[in-house]
Amino acid sequence: MISRIQHRKECEGYARLDRRPYHERKSRYQVACDRLLRGGLCERDIVVDIGAGYTELDFCLRTEHGWRGRYVPIDGWVDGTDIEKWAPEFDFHWFAALELLEHLHDPKRLVEELKARAEFGFVITTPNPDVVDVLAMDPTHITPLSRDLLESWGIYTTLHNFYGTHEDGIAGMWTRRDVR
Repeated sequence: MISRIQHRKECEGYARLDRRPYHERKSRYQVACDRLLRGGLCERDIVVDIGAGYTELDFCLRTEHGWRGRYVPIDGWVDGTDIEKWAPEFDFHWFAALELLEHLHDPKRLVEELKARAEFGFVITTPNPDVVDVLAMDPTHITPLSRDLLESWGIYTTLHNFYGTHEDGIAGMWTRRDVR
């Protein structure tokens, strides 16, 4: 495992990476919002956004969907959280892990934690390794996740255009009740 100092340096470096503007990336947030709303997200619910970054999921939920619930961001380069080890201490209504799992050495560990702590469910997005070279997209990507793998973990998936190529992204949803 890496030291806390090394972790902080990695997070600081990641925070300095260039980002495309929101309008070029918002399709993944719109898909995640759609899944949350289809799952029954309401104003009484709490959404915990793991790897929240610039909190664009919150922005999309509020500005494009009028959602007024509680939003809790968790992010290593914002609050120092080591997502490799992080686990929710409490149950929450919804979790989101957008563009996060491919950054983890053991993404299944986090998925299992979310299944145990989500009262209603969670949403994820990740690059589609059948279409794009996930490892070459970002120097911090370490684990490509195929649609088949995610579905073997019990996550319902759909393909989307997130990065400029047809079906280059995967959106996933897991719920305690059957919602599609």
